[in-house]
Amino acid sequence: MHEVKEFYRKINLDLMVEQWHAKGQEGFEWIDVAKPSAEELADLARKYHLHPHTVADCLEPDHLPKFEMTGKTGFIITRKYAPKDDYADTIQELSSKVALFFGEDFLISIHRLPQSFLNDINERYVSNGHCQSIPALAARIVEGVLNSYVKPGQALSDEIDRYESLLFLKKNIPDLQESIYYIKRKAGVTKKIIKLTEEVVTLLEKQYGASSEMEELWDMHTKVETLYDQVYDDAHALTNVYLAISAQRTNEVMRILTIFSVFFMPLTFIVGIYGMNFDWMPELRVWWGYPAVMGAMVIIIALIFAWFKWRKWL
Repeated sequence: MHEVKEFYRKINLDLMVEQWHAKGQEGFEWIDVAKPSAEELADLARKYHLHPHTVADCLEPDHLPKFEMTGKTGFIITRKYAPKDDYADTIQELSSKVALFFGEDFLISIHRLPQSFLNDINERYVSNGHCQSIPALAARIVEGVLNSYVKPGQALSDEIDRYESLLFLKKNIPDLQESIYYIKRKAGVTKKIIKLTEEVVTLLEKQYGASSEMEELWDMHTKVETLYDQVYDDAHALTNVYLAISAQRTNEVMRILTIFSVFFMPLTFIVGIYGMNFDWMPELRVWWGYPAVMGAMVIIIALIFAWFKWRKWL
Protein backbone atom coordinates (compact mmCIF):
# COMPACT_ATOMS: atom_id res chain seq x y z
CA MET A 1 0.00 0.00 0.00
CA HIS A 2 1.30 3.41 -0.99
CA GLU A 3 1.13 5.47 2.20
CA VAL A 4 1.28 9.24 2.23
CA LYS A 5 4.02 10.42 4.58
CA GLU A 6 3.76 14.16 4.11
CA PHE A 7 1.01 16.61 3.18
CA TYR A 8 1.03 20.36 3.21
CA ARG A 9 -0.72 23.25 1.49
CA LYS A 10 0.57 26.60 0.32
CA ILE A 11 -1.52 29.57 -0.76
CA ASN A 12 -0.06 32.65 -2.43
CA LEU A 13 -2.79 35.29 -2.17
CA ASP A 14 -0.91 37.92 -4.16
CA LEU A 15 -0.67 35.76 -7.27
CA MET A 16 -3.99 33.94 -6.69
CA VAL A 17 -2.09 30.66 -7.02
CA GLU A 18 -2.93 27.67 -4.85
CA GLN A 19 -0.57 24.73 -4.61
CA TRP A 20 -0.96 21.37 -2.94
CA HIS A 21 1.88 18.94 -2.45
CA ALA A 22 1.35 15.35 -1.45
CA LYS A 23 4.49 13.22 -1.12
CA GLY A 24 4.68 9.54 -0.43
CA GLN A 25 7.52 7.25 0.48
CA GLU A 26 8.40 6.73 -3.20
CA GLY A 27 8.37 10.41 -4.15
CA PHE A 28 4.70 10.63 -5.04
CA GLU A 29 3.83 14.31 -5.51
CA TRP A 30 0.63 16.14 -6.47
CA ILE A 31 0.73 19.86 -7.22
CA ASP A 32 -2.53 21.70 -7.79
CA VAL A 33 -2.28 25.19 -9.28
CA ALA A 34 -5.23 27.57 -9.62
CA LYS A 35 -5.19 30.55 -12.01
CA PRO A 36 -1.49 30.33 -12.91
CA SER A 37 0.19 32.98 -15.01
CA ALA A 38 2.25 32.16 -18.10
CA GLU A 39 5.44 32.79 -16.11
CA GLU A 40 4.40 30.40 -13.35
CA LEU A 41 3.57 27.72 -15.90
CA ALA A 42 6.94 28.29 -17.52
CA ASP A 43 8.63 27.69 -14.15
CA LEU A 44 6.68 24.44 -13.71
CA ALA A 45 7.56 23.42 -17.27
CA ARG A 46 11.27 23.91 -16.62
CA LYS A 47 11.17 22.08 -13.29
CA TYR A 48 9.22 19.07 -14.54
CA HIS A 49 10.43 19.11 -18.17
CA LEU A 50 7.00 19.72 -19.70
CA HIS A 51 6.76 20.00 -23.47
CA PRO A 52 6.13 23.61 -24.68
CA HIS A 53 3.36 22.41 -26.98
CA THR A 54 1.36 20.90 -24.12
CA VAL A 55 1.97 23.98 -21.97
CA ALA A 56 0.56 26.13 -24.79
CA ASP A 57 -2.51 23.88 -24.95
CA CYS A 58 -2.88 24.21 -21.20
CA LEU A 59 -3.06 28.00 -21.51
CA GLU A 60 -5.83 27.82 -24.11
CA PRO A 61 -9.14 28.15 -22.20
CA ASP A 62 -11.33 26.73 -25.00
CA HIS A 63 -9.37 23.54 -25.64
CA LEU A 64 -11.42 20.34 -25.98
CA PRO A 65 -10.73 17.14 -23.98
CA LYS A 66 -7.65 15.22 -25.12
CA PHE A 67 -4.95 12.78 -23.99
CA GLU A 68 -1.36 13.05 -25.16
CA MET A 69 1.89 11.34 -24.21
CA THR A 70 5.18 13.22 -24.64
CA GLY A 71 7.96 10.87 -23.71
CA LYS A 72 7.14 9.65 -20.21
CA THR A 73 4.92 12.62 -19.41
CA GLY A 74 1.18 12.35 -19.89
CA PHE A 75 -1.05 15.34 -20.63
CA ILE A 76 -4.83 15.34 -20.18
CA ILE A 77 -7.36 18.08 -20.78
CA THR A 78 -10.83 17.58 -19.34
CA ARG A 79 -13.79 19.93 -19.04
CA LYS A 80 -15.76 20.11 -15.80
CA TYR A 81 -19.38 21.28 -15.70
CA ALA A 82 -19.33 25.00 -14.83
CA PRO A 83 -22.09 26.97 -16.63
CA LYS A 84 -21.75 30.72 -16.87
CA ASP A 85 -25.54 31.25 -16.70
CA ASP A 86 -28.86 29.48 -17.24
CA TYR A 87 -28.70 30.10 -20.99
CA ALA A 88 -25.22 28.67 -21.50
CA ASP A 89 -25.34 26.27 -24.45
CA THR A 90 -21.80 26.04 -25.84
CA ILE A 91 -18.81 24.01 -24.67
CA GLN A 92 -17.01 27.15 -23.49
CA GLU A 93 -20.08 28.47 -21.63
CA LEU A 94 -21.06 25.17 -20.04
CA SER A 95 -17.69 23.88 -18.88
CA SER A 96 -14.32 24.87 -17.48
CA LYS A 97 -10.98 23.31 -18.41
CA VAL A 98 -8.97 21.17 -15.97
CA ALA A 99 -5.53 20.15 -17.27
CA LEU A 100 -3.28 17.42 -15.90
CA PHE A 101 0.45 16.83 -16.38
CA PHE A 102 1.78 13.62 -14.88
CA GLY A 103 4.93 11.54 -14.91
CA GLU A 104 6.30 8.65 -12.94
CA ASP A 105 6.46 10.52 -9.62
CA PHE A 106 4.39 13.68 -10.01
CA LEU A 107 1.01 15.02 -11.09
CA ILE A 108 0.21 18.67 -11.76
CA SER A 109 -3.42 19.77 -11.98
CA ILE A 110 -4.06 23.21 -13.46
CA HIS A 111 -7.37 25.07 -13.62
CA ARG A 112 -8.69 28.60 -13.79
CA LEU A 113 -11.79 28.33 -11.58
CA PRO A 114 -11.85 26.92 -8.01
CA GLN A 115 -12.47 23.17 -8.09
CA SER A 116 -13.78 21.87 -4.77
CA PHE A 117 -13.90 18.29 -6.02
CA LEU A 118 -10.09 18.21 -5.92
CA ASN A 119 -10.29 18.80 -2.17
CA ASP A 120 -12.61 15.81 -1.92
CA ILE A 121 -10.23 13.62 -3.91
CA ASN A 122 -7.36 14.63 -1.66
CA GLU A 123 -9.32 13.89 1.51
CA ARG A 124 -10.77 10.57 0.28
CA TYR A 125 -7.82 9.08 -1.58
CA VAL A 126 -4.54 11.00 -1.24
CA SER A 127 -4.14 12.18 2.33
CA ASN A 128 -5.12 8.78 3.75
CA GLY A 129 -2.94 6.74 1.37
CA HIS A 130 -5.74 5.06 -0.61
CA CYS A 131 -4.38 6.34 -3.93
CA GLN A 132 -1.54 4.00 -4.90
CA SER A 133 -0.20 5.52 -8.11
CA ILE A 134 -0.15 8.58 -10.34
CA PRO A 135 -2.39 6.92 -13.03
CA ALA A 136 -4.86 6.04 -10.26
CA LEU A 137 -4.92 9.68 -9.14
CA ALA A 138 -5.40 10.85 -12.74
CA ALA A 139 -8.30 8.41 -13.10
CA ARG A 140 -9.86 9.74 -9.88
CA ILE A 141 -9.63 13.32 -11.13
CA VAL A 142 -11.20 12.48 -14.50
CA GLU A 143 -13.91 10.57 -12.63
CA GLY A 144 -14.56 13.66 -10.50
CA VAL A 145 -14.85 15.78 -13.64
CA LEU A 146 -17.41 13.39 -15.14
CA ASN A 147 -19.29 13.25 -11.84
CA SER A 148 -19.87 17.01 -12.06
CA TYR A 149 -22.30 16.33 -14.95
CA VAL A 150 -24.53 13.91 -13.02
CA LYS A 151 -26.68 16.32 -10.96
CA PRO A 152 -27.16 18.82 -13.86
CA GLY A 153 -28.19 15.90 -16.10
CA GLN A 154 -30.72 14.68 -13.54
CA ALA A 155 -32.05 18.24 -13.20
CA LEU A 156 -32.52 18.45 -16.98
CA SER A 157 -34.31 15.10 -16.94
CA ASP A 158 -36.65 16.28 -14.17
CA GLU A 159 -37.31 19.49 -16.09
CA ILE A 160 -38.27 17.53 -19.21
CA ASP A 161 -40.65 15.36 -17.15
CA ARG A 162 -42.29 18.49 -15.74
CA TYR A 163 -42.70 20.08 -19.17
CA GLU A 164 -44.08 16.82 -20.55
CA SER A 165 -46.72 16.62 -17.82
CA LEU A 166 -47.76 20.22 -18.32
CA LEU A 167 -47.88 19.78 -22.07
CA PHE A 168 -50.18 16.77 -21.98
CA LEU A 169 -52.35 18.49 -19.37
CA LYS A 170 -52.72 21.31 -21.93
CA LYS A 171 -51.34 23.89 -19.54
CA ASN A 172 -50.21 27.20 -20.99
CA ILE A 173 -46.41 27.29 -20.69
CA PRO A 174 -44.72 30.55 -21.75
CA ASP A 175 -41.63 30.12 -23.95
CA LEU A 176 -41.93 26.33 -23.86
CA GLN A 177 -40.28 25.87 -27.24
CA GLU A 178 -37.32 28.04 -26.18
CA SER A 179 -36.93 26.11 -22.91
CA ILE A 180 -36.92 22.75 -24.71
CA TYR A 181 -34.40 24.14 -27.19
CA TYR A 182 -31.95 25.08 -24.43
CA ILE A 183 -32.35 21.68 -22.74
CA LYS A 184 -31.64 19.92 -26.02
CA ARG A 185 -28.67 22.19 -26.74
CA LYS A 186 -27.16 21.59 -23.29
CA ALA A 187 -27.63 17.84 -23.61
CA GLY A 188 -26.15 17.82 -27.12
CA VAL A 189 -23.10 19.86 -26.13
CA THR A 190 -22.52 17.74 -23.03
CA LYS A 191 -22.78 14.56 -25.13
CA LYS A 192 -19.95 15.95 -27.27
CA ILE A 193 -17.79 16.62 -24.19
CA ILE A 194 -18.47 13.13 -22.83
CA LYS A 195 -17.68 11.56 -26.20
CA LEU A 196 -14.34 13.36 -26.35
CA THR A 197 -13.64 12.36 -22.75
CA GLU A 198 -14.24 8.72 -23.71
CA GLU A 199 -11.09 8.89 -25.83
CA VAL A 200 -9.19 10.23 -22.80
CA VAL A 201 -10.40 7.30 -20.67
CA THR A 202 -9.61 4.76 -23.40
CA LEU A 203 -6.05 6.02 -23.92
CA LEU A 204 -5.45 6.30 -20.18
CA GLU A 205 -6.40 2.66 -19.70
CA LYS A 206 -4.40 1.61 -22.76
CA GLN A 207 -1.30 3.41 -21.47
CA TYR A 208 -1.43 2.22 -17.84
CA GLY A 209 -3.60 -0.90 -17.89
CA ALA A 210 -6.77 -1.90 -16.07
CA SER A 211 -7.27 -1.18 -12.38
CA SER A 212 -10.07 -0.72 -9.88
CA GLU A 213 -9.83 3.06 -10.41
CA MET A 214 -10.19 2.59 -14.18
CA GLU A 215 -13.23 0.35 -13.66
CA GLU A 216 -14.89 3.00 -11.51
CA LEU A 217 -13.97 5.63 -14.10
CA TRP A 218 -15.60 3.58 -16.87
CA ASP A 219 -18.68 3.08 -14.70
CA MET A 220 -18.95 6.83 -14.18
CA HIS A 221 -18.46 7.52 -17.89
CA THR A 222 -21.17 5.01 -18.82
CA LYS A 223 -23.53 6.50 -16.24
CA VAL A 224 -23.07 10.05 -17.50
CA GLU A 225 -23.19 9.02 -21.16
CA THR A 226 -26.43 7.07 -20.64
CA LEU A 227 -27.97 9.93 -18.66
CA TYR A 228 -27.34 12.55 -21.33
CA ASP A 229 -28.29 10.23 -24.17
CA GLN A 230 -31.65 9.81 -22.45
CA VAL A 231 -32.01 13.54 -21.81
CA TYR A 232 -31.20 14.35 -25.44
CA ASP A 233 -33.62 11.73 -26.77
CA ASP A 234 -36.37 12.87 -24.38
CA ALA A 235 -35.85 16.52 -25.38
CA HIS A 236 -36.00 15.56 -29.06
CA ALA A 237 -39.17 13.53 -28.48
CA LEU A 238 -40.73 16.35 -26.44
CA THR A 239 -39.97 18.79 -29.27
CA ASN A 240 -41.79 16.53 -31.72
CA VAL A 241 -44.74 16.16 -29.31
CA TYR A 242 -44.92 19.93 -28.86
CA LEU A 243 -44.92 20.50 -32.62
CA ALA A 244 -47.54 17.76 -33.10
CA ILE A 245 -49.82 19.25 -30.42
CA SER A 246 -49.37 22.74 -31.88
CA ALA A 247 -50.25 21.40 -35.33
CA GLN A 248 -53.26 19.61 -33.88
CA ARG A 249 -54.48 22.81 -32.25
CA THR A 250 -54.04 24.68 -35.51
CA ASN A 251 -55.92 21.96 -37.39
CA GLU A 252 -58.74 22.12 -34.85
CA VAL A 253 -59.08 25.87 -35.34
CA MET A 254 -59.05 25.45 -39.11
CA ARG A 255 -61.67 22.70 -38.85
CA ILE A 256 -64.02 24.94 -36.88
CA LEU A 257 -63.51 27.81 -39.31
CA THR A 258 -64.11 25.49 -42.26
CA ILE A 259 -67.36 24.21 -40.73
CA PHE A 260 -68.60 27.77 -40.23
CA SER A 261 -67.66 28.68 -43.78
CA VAL A 262 -69.56 25.66 -45.17
CA PHE A 263 -72.69 26.69 -43.26
CA PHE A 264 -72.54 30.29 -44.44
CA MET A 265 -71.47 29.64 -48.03
CA PRO A 266 -74.95 28.76 -49.41
CA LEU A 267 -76.54 31.50 -47.31
CA THR A 268 -74.12 34.03 -48.76
CA PHE A 269 -74.96 32.71 -52.24
CA ILE A 270 -78.70 33.28 -51.66
CA VAL A 271 -78.10 36.76 -50.25
CA GLY A 272 -75.91 37.53 -53.26
CA ILE A 273 -78.65 36.58 -55.70
CA TYR A 274 -81.33 38.63 -54.01
CA GLY A 275 -78.97 41.53 -53.62
CA MET A 276 -78.71 41.99 -57.40
CA ASN A 277 -80.37 45.12 -58.81
CA PHE A 278 -82.63 43.62 -61.49
CA ASP A 279 -85.96 45.33 -62.20
CA TRP A 280 -87.92 42.08 -62.42
CA MET A 281 -87.41 39.58 -59.59
CA PRO A 282 -90.80 37.96 -58.84
CA GLU A 283 -89.96 36.94 -55.29
CA LEU A 284 -89.40 40.56 -54.33
CA ARG A 285 -92.99 41.52 -55.11
CA VAL A 286 -94.89 38.70 -53.35
CA TRP A 287 -95.80 38.61 -49.68
CA TRP A 288 -94.32 35.16 -49.11
CA GLY A 289 -90.92 36.01 -50.67
CA TYR A 290 -89.15 36.89 -47.44
CA PRO A 291 -90.42 33.96 -45.33
CA ALA A 292 -89.73 31.56 -48.23
CA VAL A 293 -86.10 32.64 -48.49
CA MET A 294 -85.63 32.47 -44.71
CA GLY A 295 -87.19 29.02 -44.62
CA ALA A 296 -84.93 27.87 -47.44
CA MET A 297 -81.93 29.07 -45.48
CA VAL A 298 -83.07 27.13 -42.40
CA ILE A 299 -83.63 23.98 -44.46
CA ILE A 300 -80.19 24.29 -46.07
CA ILE A 301 -78.52 24.70 -42.68
CA ALA A 302 -80.40 21.67 -41.34
CA LEU A 303 -79.41 19.55 -44.35
CA ILE A 304 -75.74 20.56 -44.01
CA PHE A 305 -75.81 19.80 -40.28
CA ALA A 306 -77.40 16.37 -40.90
CA TRP A 307 -74.85 15.60 -43.59
CA PHE A 308 -71.94 16.54 -41.32
CA LYS A 309 -73.38 14.33 -38.58
CA TRP A 310 -73.78 11.42 -41.02
CA ARG A 311 -70.16 11.85 -42.13
CA LYS A 312 -69.12 12.10 -38.46
CA TRP A 313 -67.43 15.44 -39.02
CA LEU A 314 -69.17 16.94 -36.00
